[in-house]
Amino acid sequence: MLLEQILKNRFAVESVYRLVAYIVLSLAVFIYYFNTPIRLEYFLTAIVAAILFPVSLKSFDFLQQKVSGDYAREVLFVFDVVISFIAIASVHFSLVFSGLVIIVLGCINSLSKVSFLTAVASIIMATLTLYLNAILFFGFDNYLNSNSKLLEIYSFICFSLYLGSGFYLHKNYIEHLKKTRNYYQEQMNRYVQFSTQLSRYASKQLWQSIMSGETQAKIEYKRKKMTIFFSDIQGFTGLAERLIPEDLALVLNDYLKHMTEIAKKHEATLDKFIGDGVLIFFGDPQTKGIEQDAKRCIEMAITMRQQMHVLRERWLKMGFPELHVRMGVSTGYCHVGNYGSDYRMSYTVIGHDVNLASRLQTAADIDEILISDATYQLIKDEFICIPKEAIQLKGVQQVMNAWQVLDKYTGLTSEMQQWFDYEYKGFHLILNLEEVQHFEYAKLIAILEKMTKRLEQQKEMTTEQGVARLNLNDESIEIIQPKQLHGSNSN
Repeated sequence: MLLEQILKNRFAVESVYRLVAYIVLSLAVFIYYFNTPIRLEYFLTAIVAAILFPVSLKSFDFLQQKVSGDYAREVLFVFDVVISFIAIASVHFSLVFSGLVIIVLGCINSLSKVSFLTAVASIIMATLTLYLNAILFFGFDNYLNSNSKLLEIYSFICFSLYLGSGFYLHKNYIEHLKKTRNYYQEQMNRYVQFSTQLSRYASKQLWQSIMSGETQAKIEYKRKKMTIFFSDIQGFTGLAERLIPEDLALVLNDYLKHMTEIAKKHEATLDKFIGDGVLIFFGDPQTKGIEQDAKRCIEMAITMRQQMHVLRERWLKMGFPELHVRMGVSTGYCHVGNYGSDYRMSYTVIGHDVNLASRLQTAADIDEILISDATYQLIKDEFICIPKEAIQLKGVQQVMNAWQVLDKYTGLTSEMQQWFDYEYKGFHLILNLEEVQHFEYAKLIAILEKMTKRLEQQKEMTTEQGVARLNLNDESIEIIQPKQLHGSNSN
């Protein structure tokens, strides 16, 4: 268990390895002077090692906090070089021992990826250490000699143990890193799945703001000028009483799915679903300006109304009754933020204009977009609107001026018009060019030409009075009024 705990900490592994190396170097000096009288300088390596080892521990913690862990390891490498060359100077640069120690230092330098400046500093420190120890303690006699066979054997044994233990520790450390990486990868995937699932219960803008750190999940709110949108399905309450729950859920989810996709496309913040009602606002947490927010809201409302035509036709074919939507839009100052408690909070918007949008939606006719005067002033340059009679909204003391949004200006010509919607008794045409694929143009043109040809044929078979002719060559008979006939006889 202790070994496993040590292996989980890279610095702990390095510290144990460093302590063992210092002990090995100190013993090598004692072996070299095994048959000679004991002198104080023979303990120099052990004394310096005993001082530098605890200093290295403290230095690593300090440098890691102040600078970085990599820089701290480079400083400790210089400590290792000093201890190693004190030992080399103590054994008078014995060839076998000194060569193996230098090889070990080279391996450490390579594995630790020591910088060039640190390597140069280490060489300078090694040279100074070697010469100072030779001058002060050990002299220059018997250098580069291999007089101690016991030291050579000891050096090879320690070098072999170093390689073996190094490979073992490195292998275990790599396995530990792999396990740790796999563990954190699994946890990250798990949290990503959780966050993806939880994001469906909040608007995209809010979720992204929280994940990026721009918004904190705490009780707070702010006052902003925003555009509020409210819509519901006309007659949905009665529909709920007639349909079985499964069919009702099918219609409702189909409606909410398409409305949500449209809101997402226009970068709206979806506040909540209230049965068949949808509350959406523009202006927080992301905004493109008060005017642009209002225009994006109206574009979204028009798109929703167009989509509702498509859904209504599909539902009729499925046997469901005809359903229509009503929409209300208002612009003004609201309070938006997190409301509730630390246990449960809701990101929502409150204020007079939220209630006003709801009242406008209630007052709207079927498939009508009813907006407040404040919203109209922001969007009137780009959208066709007609004034409504001043209305008295429930809960609002003053009479309100409201506007009905018809469509967006398409310019002087209809060449760029993408949406066509014309309904008459016996005729209903819906054409959305944004969704028509290029390979469908020929087929649609053929269908429209066939319809046009049939209408022209029907027109030729019918008189201006709506009387059907027997055949195309028949001439219409002028009907003479009785008074005209009597007048001609008298003449």
